[in-house]
Amino acid sequence: MISSQYILDIFDLAFDQHSQCNLLLKQIPFLTIREIEHTGIGAYIYFSADMEIHQYKLDTNDAINFDMDGNPLEMIDCVEMKNENLSILADLTVHLSSGIIDCIEIFNKCGESYIKSEPTSYELRQVWFADDSKNKSITR
Repeated sequence: MISSQYILDIFDLAFDQHSQCNLLLKQIPFLTIREIEHTGIGAYIYFSADMEIHQYKLDTNDAINFDMDGNPLEMIDCVEMKNENLSILADLTVHLSSGIIDCIEIFNKCGESYIKSEPTSYELRQVWFADDSKNKSITR
């Protein structure tokens, strides 16, 4: 189970307007962090999932993106993280594979090194509406 408030906040904002939001939220209790890979200016947070997660798998019949093995892929790239003290303005992308949450990709657009630990203070905000007043945010 994911205990990181940071990751839970990312999921909360990323899944907010997704057509299958309820299924994605139901997957979260079956996830654990498998590995965190730091890339210098970002990170990948990879998840492992219990078998029970498959009861909440998204319908991928209309998928248009596939990996080399033909598995359907989807990216939800609608959240931005900001922490001025750490020189971070990062795009956060949730990757789904075969209808299951796979990983979170973090890319610091400032070009600065991304921290190796989870941020304790941050501002997350949705970035998909042109009118910023419609985008939700979380500040901790």
